[in-house]
Amino acid sequence: MRDERVLFGLKVKDGRRWYSIDERDWQPMKIGETALPGFFWIPVAYDENGAWSSYWMRLRPGARSLEHQHDSTELILIIEGVFTDDDGTDFLPGQTVSYPAGSRHSTSSKDGCTVLVVAHTGSTIVSR
Repeated sequence: MRDERVLFGLKVKDGRRWYSIDERDWQPMKIGETALPGFFWIPVAYDENGAWSSYWMRLRPGARSLEHQHDSTELILIIEGVFTDDDGTDFLPGQTVSYPAGSRHSTSSKDGCTVLVVAHTGSTIVSR
């Protein structure tokens, strides 16, 4: 999930990086080459040894992902709004949810949400 574009919200000093969400930084999100309508992301940070990467993810109201499989464990921290799993479970601001490697699901948000995602690798769309 590395992305080398210039981010308006990124600050760097002596190797330390910090990021504040800037609306100009949101980019359409994809799984592989497939765009996810209503999903946007901003890369935040990654481990130089490839152990993990992190990014902000925003779902517009009514957005729903395709069913996908996690290639590694994924941790999500809900910042604002309600993040809903395909079984109807809602996750609220301040809550976390993690998905183990190999798990499959889809997600949505009725009114929109913003989350922080941390994972080792990305996801793959499940073929039907």
